[in-house]
This record gives sequence, C-alpha cells and structure tokens, in this order.
Amino acid sequence: MGPDDSKSDRLREWDEHRLAARVERAGRTSVHGIIPGHFFSAASSECRDAFIDGHFYACISLSQAVAEALSRFLGDIHKVGAKKDSAKRVEQLRRAGAISQPASDAFACIKGNDRNAFHHVTPDIPTDYEELERRAEECVNALLTVESEVFAFQVVEGKVTPTKPDYWPAPDSQNMMDVFVRLQGH
Repeated sequence: MGPDDSKSDRLREWDEHRLAARVERAGRTSVHGIIPGHFFSAASSECRDAFIDGHFYACISLSQAVAEALSRFLGDIHKVGAKKDSAKRVEQLRRAGAISQPASDAFACIKGNDRNAFHHVTPDIPTDYEELERRAEECVNALLTVESEVFAFQVVEGKVTPTKPDYWPAPDSQNMMDVFVRLQGH
C-alpha cells in the first residue's frame, strides 16, 4: 500500500462522513438548469457547489462576485451608468424595466451589508458556522431568483428558446447557441 492509497482512504472516509450534510444542503437549493455560456457561467455554478460542500465563505464571496458580474453584464446591455456602484446599477436596471423588483431584491440580498467584509476578509467577517451556512444558502437562492428571471427560457421542439434573447449568445450559422447546462439532481 503506497502513500496515495492512504490519502485516498482518508479522503474517502472524510467524504462519507460529510455525505449526509451535503445531501441535505443539496436538497435545500437548486440552480437554473440552463444559462448562456458567458464568462460568468462556470463561476455561477460553483456557488451552489461550494454551498453543498460546506465552503460557506467561498459560496458567499463568489455569489457576491457573480451578482456584480451579472449586474455589469446587464448594465452594459441596457447602457445604464453606475459602473462602480452595483446597488445604483441594479436600481437603474429596475427603473429601466430590465429586471423586476424581486430580481432587484435578490441582487440586494446577495450584496447584503457584508460584501466588503467577505471581499476584504475584514475583522468583522462572520465566523459563526450556522450564520455562515444561512447566509450562503440565502445567496445561492437569491442567485437562482436572478438567473431564473434574466435567463428564462422555454424548450420548443427540442430547442432552447430564450425569453430575453439579448442576454444569450447569438446562434451561429447552424442555429447553435453556446449554453451552460447544470445538473439539478445534485
């Protein structure tokens, strides 16, 4: 038995020890099944993965970064200002009709009043495990709210048909579109 076998055994034991909690967290959250294949797609998917795996600091920080990226993305499309202030940008998007009040509220929830504490890891960053888990779950579910609205779609005759096509990459000459498919079952 080599050193790698021992590491594999320890990791397997650790995975089995954490499995019940991971399953429970997976059951409390979901993702929007298909989003456009943009620069933020993989990062967005990792938010829920981090939550399920119990990496709450990572989940919260990444959710906040993805929300800021999404608001910049939408701001660029709708030509709203406030390049440096995500809260103002989200409010401008809501006033312009680009997002609903529930999506605006979800953006605000993700940012919270702790964005700088997580972004800069300041002394006032939460350290209570249950508080972190609650906050991470809140961020993942709020991100689902935003993505479900912004990237709404229907499947028509086996084809993804976006509700708001301007937010999705343009189909190529063969009518193919770059999408990011995410598993619901885990």
